[in-house]
This record gives sequence, structure tokens and C-alpha cells, in this order.
Amino acid sequence: MGPVLVTGGTGFLGSHLVDRLVSDGHDVVVLDNGSRSSFSRCPAGVHLVRGDVRSSDAWLDVEHAVGPCALIHHLGAINGTARFDREAEDVIDVAVNGAMQAIEAAERWGARLVLASSPEAYGDNPEAMQGDERSMFTPPTEHLRHSYGASKYLVEVLAQAAVQRGVDVRVARPCNAYGPRASGGENGQVVAMMFERALEGRPLQVHGDGQQTRCFTWVGDVVDGLERLGRLDEAVDGSGPLNGAAFNFGSTVETTVGQLADLIATLADGTVEHDGQGHPGDVRRRRPSIHEARDRLGWSPTTPLEEGISKTWGAIQAER
Repeated sequence: MGPVLVTGGTGFLGSHLVDRLVSDGHDVVVLDNGSRSSFSRCPAGVHLVRGDVRSSDAWLDVEHAVGPCALIHHLGAINGTARFDREAEDVIDVAVNGAMQAIEAAERWGARLVLASSPEAYGDNPEAMQGDERSMFTPPTEHLRHSYGASKYLVEVLAQAAVQRGVDVRVARPCNAYGPRASGGENGQVVAMMFERALEGRPLQVHGDGQQTRCFTWVGDVVDGLERLGRLDEAVDGSGPLNGAAFNFGSTVETTVGQLADLIATLADGTVEHDGQGHPGDVRRRRPSIHEARDRLGWSPTTPLEEGISKTWGAIQAER
């Protein structure tokens, strides 16, 4: 197999995927601009190309460095709920134009492409991923949160258009992944933000009433799904090719944000406060159906939340 490219490969999810691919013996190249991570996360032997996924020159730099890649995992994006309102134009630009560059490269190289989407691609649909595949978006006059979700919906549209042209594109929807290396700060991931506040002696902040549910998924389980989606030629159940298919990689255990805060506060000896105001457009409930991933990829999550949170806390303490 030729080189494997991971865009956003120094970020949270990308860096864990790179570690897995390297351990499996692949020749790995990373394309990243370092906007949310450190280039030092690249393991020895990994080709690092510093560039923007929207730039055709950056993709050519990859080609010049290692030649045509056989597999592309396109994870590069602007993430962080607080940024969706504040940086709507950039969020859309990176998602859509980055995906177009990834598709163009895959077509030129004859590569397989795994495009990262998100449950946010369903917008406000309360039955999303539970047999109802419709995307529903609040008018942008109310808020701009859907700059991310709507752009991910368009990424999936682009994926299907490329499949019609014969490109082998598969879509992955990681669901609330957490674990070591996730970004904290005001633009961060909720588990990382809560641990960060606990370490600083500040109360863990819960937005709104804390009853909104998510299915928090250990990063190692998500990476296992991405690896399978990139590696397998056909479904393990004999149902045929995987190009054009979309898979949800998530736990099916719903946890309220309030319960998550209590779990982390107990582990990290913190306190919890409710600010009474939720994020605009925050979906009340999100639980993915994973039957497609289970049947066609042989994938299912194996790490309970309590175990994953404990692992995350241990990794954070080890880095101090």
C-alpha cells in the first residue's frame, strides 16, 4: 500500500489516528497548519507538510514529498462550538474548500478517501441518526451555530457527487470523541474544558440546565472505526463495496452534560456550576445508530465512559 495522508494529523483525533497507522506499519504523511495543535505531536518518521487544506499548493507539496497517496483521511476542520457563531465564514471555508481539495487529490491519485463529517450535519433534527436521515437547520437569523453543521452536510453532498464520478469516498461521523490531547480553553472540547477548569481550581461549567444528552465516545474506539473504514475494501457482512457509505462512530449510551460534570468533578475533586444559558442551537438529545458500522465494518465501541474518563484524567496528570 502507498502512503497514507492524514489532514489535521497533529490535532486531537488526527494525532491518535496517526499513532495507530504508524503502529500498523504504514508510511504516514500529515498535512496540518498547526492552528489547534503542536507539530511536535508528529511521531518520528512521519512526513509533516505544513500547509492549509484549502490550498492546492499544500496538496502538491504532499505529492512532491511522498508521491501519490493511496489513502486519505481528511480530518482537517475548524472545530469548537464557541467558534461556530464567531468565525462562521472561516468554518464554512475550511470545511467546504478543504473537502473539495481532498476530493480533487483523491481523484488525481486514484486514492481512497475517508471524509470526516459530524452529527452536526443533521442540524436540529431530534431523531437524527435514529432512522431519520433528514437534516434540519434553524434560520441563520437566530444563530450561526450551523455554519459547522451545514458545511458538513455540504461535505457529504460533495462526497456523493464524487462517488458518482467513480471516486472511492466513505464518510465518517465521529460522535463526541474525548480523550488525551483534546483542546481545552474557550474553544475546546467539553471533557477537556472541564478537566482544565478542575485543575485550575475553577468550577466546572455546565451550560443551560445540563439535561442535554450526548454519547461521549473514547478516542481509541473512534480511531478503530476510522482505521477499519480506510482499510476495508468491502463490508465484512458481504453487503458489498463501502464507497458512498456513511458511518456513525459513537457510543449508544446517553449521558447528560450534568452527569458528565459530576463524574469529572468527583474524579478531579472539583465543583460544578450551572450558568443557566445554553449554546445557541444546542440539540437537546443526540444518540447515534451504529448498526451500519457494526454490521458492515464489524465495529462497536468497547470503552465505558467511566473507564475512558479515568484514562483521560490519568494522561492529564502524567503530563503535569
